[in-house]
Amino acid sequence: MKLYLSEREMQIATECCKGKSARVIAEELGISKRTVDSHKTNIYRKLGICNNIELIHKLYNLK
Repeated sequence: MKLYLSEREMQIATECCKGKSARVIAEELGISKRTVDSHKTNIYRKLGICNNIELIHKLYNLK
């Protein structure tokens, strides 16, 4: 299975898997929380998932 996530989406997905909140990710990347939330929505849609638990499972199984 090939993921079609942008570089930024992959960066945000990785940070989410570390348990960081959207607010913390936004501060670290110098973007708004709303932008992080938008990226997360796109990530979930592209991967066909609904939450961070599924995100972790999906990314873990790809490595």
